Amino acid sequence: GERAVLDSADVAADTSSTARSPGVAAMDDSDINQAKMQVQGQMAAQYIQEVMQVITTKCFAKCVTKPGPKLDDSEKICMAKCMDRYLDSMAIVSQTWAARAKAQAQMGDSDGGGFM
Repeated sequence: GERAVLDSADVAADTSSTARSPGVAAMDDSDINQAKMQVQGQMAAQYIQEVMQVITTKCFAKCVTKPGPKLDDSEKICMAKCMDRYLDSMAIVSQTWAARAKAQAQMGDSDGGGFM
């Protein structure tokens, strides 16, 4: 019993001292860039999931007026067209945003003009 308590206290002490170690400061640019890319990828995946949820909810509300066990043909067509329009709109917005962000970066605007 006592030894187990000491072991877990030692582990907790080791963990907290590791968290305070200068290991983060020792990360090189490659490690930092890799971590940034990983976070950006996770954020992009989450964003896509959220967008798809919003699109599905909005299109379902618009297209499925009498929910039943299956979608009829007109509901399927409406859902497909609705989702296509949303995705096309999102692509246009994303392209415009990227072009503006690139233009801001080329102008040497260090704060990104509110884009980042």
